[in-house]
Amino acid sequence: MHSAVQAKKPGGFGDAVIKTADWIKTRINNIDIFDEHYQNEAKTNPFYALGPIFYLVWMIVIVTGCILIIWYIPTKAAAFSSILNIQEKIPFGGLIRGMHKYGADAMIIAATMRLYRMFLMADYKPGKELNIAIGLVTLLLSMYSGLTGYLLIWNQRAFWATKVFATFPTYMDQFPVMGDFYQPLLKSMHMGWNTAEVLLGGGAAITQETITRFFSLHLAFTLIPLIFVELYFYKNAIPRMPIGWVKRSVVIFMIAFVAIILPAAQGHRSDPDVTPLPILSDWYFLGLYQMYKYLEPVVATEITMLIPLTVIGLPFIEAMITGPEKDLDKRPLIFMITIMGALCWIVFSFLIIFNIANIHNDPPYWRIFLYLMVDIGLLMQMAVIWNNPDLQARARAATGALIMAGVGVVQTLVGIVYYFMAKTEMFLSPITQAWTYGIFRIFAADNFQKAEDIVRKFLPYNQSPVNKDYWDFHTILDPAQLKVNGEPAGKALLEQLSQLCQQPTAIDWFFKLIPTFEPGPHVVVDHPHAIYQGLIDYMVNNRWCFDYVTFVDRMTPGLVKVTGMENFYPIEVPVLDMVWIWAGPIVVVAGIMTWMRCKQSPQAKPAQAQAAVSGT
Repeated sequence: MHSAVQAKKPGGFGDAVIKTADWIKTRINNIDIFDEHYQNEAKTNPFYALGPIFYLVWMIVIVTGCILIIWYIPTKAAAFSSILNIQEKIPFGGLIRGMHKYGADAMIIAATMRLYRMFLMADYKPGKELNIAIGLVTLLLSMYSGLTGYLLIWNQRAFWATKVFATFPTYMDQFPVMGDFYQPLLKSMHMGWNTAEVLLGGGAAITQETITRFFSLHLAFTLIPLIFVELYFYKNAIPRMPIGWVKRSVVIFMIAFVAIILPAAQGHRSDPDVTPLPILSDWYFLGLYQMYKYLEPVVATEITMLIPLTVIGLPFIEAMITGPEKDLDKRPLIFMITIMGALCWIVFSFLIIFNIANIHNDPPYWRIFLYLMVDIGLLMQMAVIWNNPDLQARARAATGALIMAGVGVVQTLVGIVYYFMAKTEMFLSPITQAWTYGIFRIFAADNFQKAEDIVRKFLPYNQSPVNKDYWDFHTILDPAQLKVNGEPAGKALLEQLSQLCQQPTAIDWFFKLIPTFEPGPHVVVDHPHAIYQGLIDYMVNNRWCFDYVTFVDRMTPGLVKVTGMENFYPIEVPVLDMVWIWAGPIVVVAGIMTWMRCKQSPQAKPAQAQAAVSGT
């Protein structure tokens, strides 16, 4: 009897499982692939016909692609000539190829517009957040299908744009923990290089294997999703294109008309020995290429991976802030974010076309625009909550206010890190590792100081002996290496450093648990893997000591010159950057004040009710 009562008690583990299952089931049932649940809206609002239009254009691309396969030859020697043959000698070949190319462009345009509509019209509410992920996957598959098809032309522009794009994954090998630049906590899988190898098939070179793989991927990005989509429509008995033949005919005619008046470009045959400047991708990747010109490739790669995750998470966050509200006037945050995303893409595309900006001339106005648009949206959203006369609704918004304050905290932390990044021209991983090293330094300050003094002697601005690979001293000093390469530069200093790495600290036990996967002194007899000798060994071999020394020296005025300039570190941070850095704390304060006002709202209601009764 007692256990039965306990089973009925709310809030137990079983209740949580049921609620979680219901939450997931609701969102799965609400999935829209091509706006199939908005058929009535599509009759009066063309923006809700974007899903069916995407499906129609997709079918045009598939049909024209199947026709083109008849004559296309996916080889380095014949690809360009086969495209030329289709364009000039096959009856209606130019029209078919043009409809394939512009149909693919129309897919990306329709998918992009649909994604923006879903955000602006709050089509992810209530319980439809997964539709944003579906819309994003639709867009990404369209873009990557276009990217793989772009190379198949085998002209000069496509060849070099693909070569640049396919090298981006290699920068994953410089990510913290999982990369190769710092010895990882887990044995490196060389994810960046392996990804590039899968894409290209020949290392960093564009070879016959590359065109074969891109041709296969180009088909896979269409045919595999098509199978799942058709199974979905069949299982749910949903019409594929709930738009009339008049609208379908208009879409088909528009694509055919563009293909006739603006034939798909052929370009010049690819030449690996001649690099075109600037190297431009197809139009939908231009903004991304410009971002890579502003940032270090590693940072740009990290941001590129973060953007889709942000898009998928945004509807969940916004729903927690505004609840079921769909009125755009009461959702200024999502409005400002969508406008920011659209303008960044348009402006970045414009800048790269005219070759205006590069990493050596990084204007801070793009960062202030990116951050401040979000900050303005946050403050406007707080104003909506602050001025809401409905006390109960305002009380429910307390969680949303805290979430917005949390966003401000994240921006504040980013601002602090960026401030020192800008002053030292060091990036996220080295900066954070230098700071972490500074914390652990207290466990062996004297020995760490000696190690830092030795490391400084290997830095270029301190002249000889220069040994840029000093952190691999355990390998450099290995007897087998000495026989092959002779004595390294600064061997005596390297030996001193090796001795320091053997010095004990109170927390060596923790660092001995970390495998090194390296030879040399790290190998311990009768141990399942090589181990670090302790804290100092780990910090020196993973370059954290080097990062700390570099950071301290660059923050010391007049000690280190800026590469290629007469100026010295630390560099002055632009005023515009300081604006968005200070905007973070402002958002935090405003969020906390809004939260306090929301928490006070229920207490005000009884007093107002009493006043109303007294007045009556």
